[in-house]
Amino acid sequence: MSVIRLELCTEHLTVDQREELLEAVWEALRISPGMVSADGNVELLLTQCGQNARPQDAPMVRLDGQEYRNVTPARLATLLTRWSR
Repeated sequence: MSVIRLELCTEHLTVDQREELLEAVWEALRISPGMVSADGNVELLLTQCGQNARPQDAPMVRLDGQEYRNVTPARLATLLTRWSR
């Protein structure tokens, strides 16, 4: 099984938004940026998402290449639950 890449796009994020998203990931998977989950399924990265990251879309994340826009911590937790099954 391949590792799912979870990328938090850092453009247009406030410090508070970034910390809230990282907290949601920590609560769900117990990982910080650069780490892989204990089961080896999910890797967390902070990335620059380039042209695709527009201010009105922030916060934006990618899960295995699929983009999700306007992601709240609660929505991220739901996405992680679905993807990590």
